[in-house]
Amino acid sequence: MMSYYLAPVQMSHRSRGVFSENPSRNRGLGGLLLLLSALLLLLCGCRSPLHRIHVEHASMGTRFQITAYHADREYAQGMIGAALTRIDQIDQVCSDWQESSELRQLCRSAPHPTPVAVSPDLLQVMKKSLEISRASEGAFDPTVGGLMRLWRRCHRAGRLPRDHEVEKARRGMGIDGIIIDEEASTVQLLREGVAIDLGGIAKGHAVQEVFSQLEKGGIRHLIIDGGGDLVLGDPPPGRRGWRIAIGFSKLETSADLAPLKLLISGRVAVATSGDASQFTEIEGRRYSHILDPTTGIGIAGPHQVTVVSTDGATADALATAIAVLEITAVTDLLFKFPGSSALLVDPRDGSHQVLGTLPLTIER
Repeated sequence: MMSYYLAPVQMSHRSRGVFSENPSRNRGLGGLLLLLSALLLLLCGCRSPLHRIHVEHASMGTRFQITAYHADREYAQGMIGAALTRIDQIDQVCSDWQESSELRQLCRSAPHPTPVAVSPDLLQVMKKSLEISRASEGAFDPTVGGLMRLWRRCHRAGRLPRDHEVEKARRGMGIDGIIIDEEASTVQLLREGVAIDLGGIAKGHAVQEVFSQLEKGGIRHLIIDGGGDLVLGDPPPGRRGWRIAIGFSKLETSADLAPLKLLISGRVAVATSGDASQFTEIEGRRYSHILDPTTGIGIAGPHQVTVVSTDGATADALATAIAVLEITAVTDLLFKFPGSSALLVDPRDGSHQVLGTLPLTIER
């Protein structure tokens, strides 16, 4: 997914023709103007330009981009620097790749005879993962870590997993083997060999956390992109929204297709899932990096799903689940998450359909 960012916005205020030649009247007007100036400062936040700050940062196996508009460039840059540190913190908690991550350590210590205290980030992501797994009837399954590692090995070897390999990778699967105590902030894994993979939700959690952090710091005009997982704040003043371009999978039939351009007013999360760059071809058939938990192999492509929802983690996980489900099941799933909609695109010809009421305009 590519994001189209808008130009900086200049804000200025000027008054003239107010003072008269009567000094006493001028004193009264001067006091009134001071009051009006104070009100203008409160309403507008400042009298200086809104600077555009754009930062890119590699983390969580992808590239994050933060674009913000603020009157105080130095302040905004400091806030964004702290946000990048926050992204790295979440990566250290939720990564399936880093041996030292909190998630990997939790899985290595399973099965747990007693509950294990975990960080707020891991607790929150695990809780949301189980919620969407139950709602999607397993189309989104955080316990597919063993299957994911198997699929990566087979992808490099250019072959499909063998039945006995899939059976072995499934041994630790099942969300019924996970017990979460939110009040105590603990997780208990009941199965040996469980391998939890939060790759379908952790980036969405990260962009949402960073968005909330920046917004609390007074930065409201911003967009955060974590490798296709976006959270949109207020667009720059005077603009109708953010323009987002959805690119298509790398197919000969889609080479000449223009990106699907969306205009989104803001204050929503957007996640796109598909096999534009992560796929493999085995025996003439294309397989996505997204696994179907019921088969243990990548779903047949090409395909592309864009979800608009209320928060980043929900949009991210729903996009993964919807890529696996049939259309009728997608409609049922979206109904369980009010404020969520999906745009399903066929990358071969650019045709698309909308499920739910998307808060956006398609400009194509």
